[in-house]
Amino acid sequence: MDFSVHSLHTFEFELSVELQTVLKIANVPSTTGLNQNSLMKLYKNDLTEIVLRLVKVYEKNLKICKSAAVKIDQLKSDQIENQKKLMELQDKQIDSVQQTVKTELKTWADVAKQGVTSKPITKHTVKEAVRSVNDEEKRSRCLLIHGVEEKDNEIPCVIAQNVYRKLNFNPPKIVDSYRVGRKTPGKLRPIKVELKHPTDAMVLLKNAGKLRSTDMSSVYLSPDRNKQEQAAHSKLVAEMRTMIKEDPSKFYFIRNNKVNFIDKK
Repeated sequence: MDFSVHSLHTFEFELSVELQTVLKIANVPSTTGLNQNSLMKLYKNDLTEIVLRLVKVYEKNLKICKSAAVKIDQLKSDQIENQKKLMELQDKQIDSVQQTVKTELKTWADVAKQGVTSKPITKHTVKEAVRSVNDEEKRSRCLLIHGVEEKDNEIPCVIAQNVYRKLNFNPPKIVDSYRVGRKTPGKLRPIKVELKHPTDAMVLLKNAGKLRSTDMSSVYLSPDRNKQEQAAHSKLVAEMRTMIKEDPSKFYFIRNNKVNFIDKK
């Protein structure tokens, strides 16, 4: 038996039915009237039926408990694995930031040595550089959720949390969430979610493919791209669509800024 919330609700219903049957056999209105005196009044066949029904319920409950134990062990293993991946991503991000800082320092040092530059360093250019870095850092903490039906009075934050749970993640700290773009009939606007930490977005995007095996198979995640990245991605999508038309026998996907494919099983 595979443990799930659905199996618990089903067992709860079956248990309620069995309890009502037992009360009917014992001829008592509720469990408060089910005692030694009421049971002693029963015929042997009725008492036997009650015992057999209770044994059946006990056996099923035992199976559910065992299945739940297996599921909990699996979730613990998955959580440990996800924590390892998170630590690896954090290390990579730290290395990336350190490399970026070194590169920028070297660039400014070279400019200072040369003493000249085609674009003079002004208060405005410094502000633009800082804003660009801030925008990039903010985008690294954001992701987009596509394919979720729009409803009146919806709460994007709750929708995002439900998506994360489908990936078996505890919902991370959400700073902000909202639909982006102009509302157009027949078109689903994506939900932009800003998280507190870049690593949260990286882990979720890395595991986003798991949504295909859930009841949210039409939902997918994407990073928050800037205009240049959006243009490059659109070009890759167009290239992939052309490849699909030319050879639909393969499964195509975009990874590492290029179109990849594998044979369909």
